[in-house]
Amino acid sequence: MHRARISATFDPMKLTVMIYDNEDTVVSRRAAFERVESDLGLLDNMKLPHVYSGLDRDGLYLEGVRRARAITNDMITHGHNHFQWLNERYQIGNTSPFGMNFLMFRRTIELQGTPAQQRYWLPRIDQMKINGAYAQTELAHGTFVRGIETTATFDVNTDTFTIDSPTPTSIKYWPGGLGFSCSHAVVAARLIIQGKDHGVHMFIVQIRSLQNFKPVNGVELGDLGMKMAYNGTCNGYARFNFLRVPRSSLLAGHAQVLRDGTYTSVQTQKDAPPLSKMVYSTMLDTRRNIVRCVAFGLSQGLTIAARYSTVREQGKPMFSNGKNEEAAIIAYKSQHYRLLTHIAQSYAILFAAKDYDLKYAQLIRDQANNNHSQLSFMHALSTGLKAWATTVANTGATEARKMCGGHGFVALSGLPEIEGTVSATATFEGENYVLWQQLMAYLFKQVEAPCRGQEVDIEVKEFIEGVRACLDADMPAYSDPDHSQDKLFDDFYLLSIYEKRAQRLLVAAFKSYTTMRHSLSVATAWNNCMISTLSAGQAYIEYIVLRSFTERASSIAARESGLSLVLSRLSRLFALTNIITPVLSFSAGSFVEHGLFAPGQLDEMRVHINELLEQLLPDVIALTDAWDFTDASLCSALGCKDGNVYERLMSWTRQLPANNGQTVEKAWRAPDGIEEFLRASRL
Repeated sequence: MHRARISATFDPMKLTVMIYDNEDTVVSRRAAFERVESDLGLLDNMKLPHVYSGLDRDGLYLEGVRRARAITNDMITHGHNHFQWLNERYQIGNTSPFGMNFLMFRRTIELQGTPAQQRYWLPRIDQMKINGAYAQTELAHGTFVRGIETTATFDVNTDTFTIDSPTPTSIKYWPGGLGFSCSHAVVAARLIIQGKDHGVHMFIVQIRSLQNFKPVNGVELGDLGMKMAYNGTCNGYARFNFLRVPRSSLLAGHAQVLRDGTYTSVQTQKDAPPLSKMVYSTMLDTRRNIVRCVAFGLSQGLTIAARYSTVREQGKPMFSNGKNEEAAIIAYKSQHYRLLTHIAQSYAILFAAKDYDLKYAQLIRDQANNNHSQLSFMHALSTGLKAWATTVANTGATEARKMCGGHGFVALSGLPEIEGTVSATATFEGENYVLWQQLMAYLFKQVEAPCRGQEVDIEVKEFIEGVRACLDADMPAYSDPDHSQDKLFDDFYLLSIYEKRAQRLLVAAFKSYTTMRHSLSVATAWNNCMISTLSAGQAYIEYIVLRSFTERASSIAARESGLSLVLSRLSRLFALTNIITPVLSFSAGSFVEHGLFAPGQLDEMRVHINELLEQLLPDVIALTDAWDFTDASLCSALGCKDGNVYERLMSWTRQLPANNGQTVEKAWRAPDGIEEFLRASRL
């Protein structure tokens, strides 16, 4: 491990600062992790982590509460938010029993509450006087918010709303922390006044007593049981049975109900988006954090795989003369191809998330000034980025486990847990194939806008102009007389190729859809051309992601040449491997299909990929060290910084409760156990 670290071509601390935005944040985070891990007894990395000590469902949840208290107390005591979006394991915050309080619960009140509601609720949230959940998803509806069945019916006589689950499918199901941990919840429900349905609104509802923490009358609560991962929290269900709540429970930042039952929209701008769009604000915020989260989740798996690959020796190189010693598996081209390809993807996700964060911050500022012009674009971009990033990270996390062979399969490696937590994000806040369709509906609308005399959104104006040019010219064959290798492997030339490919796939999908629409219903036409629309959506997001990566590497060239060089190589590796072996299969072959590359150039790309792998190999450990994961946060016998894989794996294995002798004794003596079976007479 020492040799691997000193071989790096750049200072990983410079990249760490880039990941966490500034040096002060890095220092503050390190201090927070040191305090929390000390409080939790996690600093001795030869000691078996408590989470591996044979805990049952109750034990895993109570361990989650113990950890959640430690990180929440540290945030309150020391005045930081380092564990707000990612906990001490770098898992998304809702994996903590208290995580939703600071995430979707707080954010919904912040975005949709009145100033008076914010003044009342936010201090109580920030000081953990209450703990809140976000109860939107039901048994039968999640992403499709308009389909939510829970009702909130206003009674003018009592000045209250009655929250009710009118059908079995309307039971709230899945919200994090809802099962055992939360005293309150933001509940998404259909607002009913005098029989009129005003659509889905958000209500603050107390669900447990703050005296004894029992469910309040009219609410049934429970936990969903064991899951693939995230068992330190209590994803739960809530069934409402005519629960009365005061009129002030309605989050009234955008709409309110007066004492006499009058429904009033408080949108102050004539062309403001409908309320149904505004209630998506919390989901928009959560999706952007999922994208950032999976970058860290993928990188955790790759950090473990990189460290293990550096010290694990496996066999002798093929066709060697027999005198060679065993080689570290990272020396095999297949291993460092897998590692570096996914490392490049992890940084691609991170930089795309950072750029989206900047756009989101601007959106919030604009909306505060009643400018909602970018909301549709930001919603569409959030759907595409979330779908793309979680799919790529899911694939990469699984590959990281496989790269560690059999040892990667054991829980002590930390990789099964990481794989489970990352894979869950593919269905968080919208199933990915539904989200791709939302992106494409937006892009189709932008393509059609000029024909309807409408303005194209400024964020996609230049891109759509290229699409319209292809449509108007009936998409002529692409022609570039300069096929020199120097140009082919220029970062910005590759970026332009990705843009042209995305435009052409969008043109093909749009033409297919509009043609079908002449003879089929809109729904049937959409369904029939869905594969081509998925290809176009994925290509558009890959262009956006590569643009973030390329521009990020270019922007630091002047001040950090070494770091810029390694990021430029990673960016090029990401672009080229995605052409040769795409993660998302719907658009495989589209570069050649649309004439953007000649088939013979694919061999040139493979040669250049090999060159990039050789150039980046000395930086594998530095590129993963830069994420600054502590040993305790990885929770892996294979992935600690010191590289003592075998010593730690045996130490942790010996400490497993199952190895204390009692388990074998029980198995031997049990009525249906080993002793009776072995000693039974047999014919």
